[in-house]
Amino acid sequence: MQGFPPPRDLRVTRSTALLTPPYNRWAYLNMRLLYPSAPVRAAAEPIALERRIDDLDGVAVPRPDGNGTAGLGDYLRETYGDALVVVHEGRVIHERYANGMHADHPHQMMSVTKSFCGLLALLAIEDGRMDESDAVVAHVPELADSSAFADATVGQVLDMTNSMAFTEDYADPLSGIRRYGAVLGWTDPVPGIRYEDNLPDYLATLERDDAEPHGRTFHYQTPKTDVLNWITNRVEGRSFRETLHDRLWSRLGTDGETYVLLDRNATLVAGGGLNATPENLARFAAMMTADGVFAGEQVVPSGVIRKIAAGGDIAAFDRGPDSDDVVHRRGEWSYRAQWWVRHTPGREAFMAIGINGQWIHLDPARRIAIVKQSSQPVSKDEYLNGFDLNAFDAIAAHVSSR
Repeated sequence: MQGFPPPRDLRVTRSTALLTPPYNRWAYLNMRLLYPSAPVRAAAEPIALERRIDDLDGVAVPRPDGNGTAGLGDYLRETYGDALVVVHEGRVIHERYANGMHADHPHQMMSVTKSFCGLLALLAIEDGRMDESDAVVAHVPELADSSAFADATVGQVLDMTNSMAFTEDYADPLSGIRRYGAVLGWTDPVPGIRYEDNLPDYLATLERDDAEPHGRTFHYQTPKTDVLNWITNRVEGRSFRETLHDRLWSRLGTDGETYVLLDRNATLVAGGGLNATPENLARFAAMMTADGVFAGEQVVPSGVIRKIAAGGDIAAFDRGPDSDDVVHRRGEWSYRAQWWVRHTPGREAFMAIGINGQWIHLDPARRIAIVKQSSQPVSKDEYLNGFDLNAFDAIAAHVSSR
């Protein structure tokens, strides 16, 4: 995107920004220049994170194919990393940036957005505004004709165990997720297909998978998060970005830019629209690994964090299509309130994960948090995901052993 205008073959467009390398390397740092967005207000007074920088030169990251190890610099380069921030006991102890990123530059977080949506829903439940046993349609009657949600509960949508016929295959232009993207106006429509012109209308068309009852199987499907956000907005009486500011950002001393992408009709996209800076995400991560406390204030009730960390139904996770790959080994993972939870003995953690290499990895027992922002060339890649998780394990082991 250099020049006035840039050469045509180097120009990033809406058609190439989200899923097409190498254009996404620029796009993920500049999403609001390409798509409609709405800001999330920062705190009235910023609170600086303490720093005690360590070069972490002793960290060796095993490559998932068994072909040796990498130092953190090579690891970041080989995984198309844009930012890596390590927080230990509330202090930033390591940070690396590439591809024009810096601590105060917002970056597309993809499905990490979902985990914030899940946390805000848990806070509404904690406040008594709704209950996991509530019917979805008790709060959003507009979904009464959608069999994916009409007889599902809030808790099932929260944990993504409601039954829904939807494919999350980014490479297939006819998949459910690509239809979702076209409805939003984020990806190109397929000629000859009629699309709904806004997100709420689209959500009301979704049907259940007749082969699966509600509540039995975890199936990661993005529109479920937008329905959860719809419910939470209703019971809170305010939007995702207002609640994010009021409940979190205003109390974490955030500064700089945070924004959320919208569909073409100004509907906020909770399934993957958050753009946030490494510094603000590090503040959030520091709080989550300190039992919900930041700068002496209880920001998130400790019981809510324990509820996430305890995880969900491992058997439901293993019945779904996301188990037993390089990262998600059978018997070791669950999904709770839009967070991925790892139960591997000695490596317990919960994390927010977004496609193309976005992570917030939280290890409360060792008070270690890692924020990773990337612009990987493919949405999902077992090798790169395994490399990331190996890096987090190696960093945690190194830091906790000192």
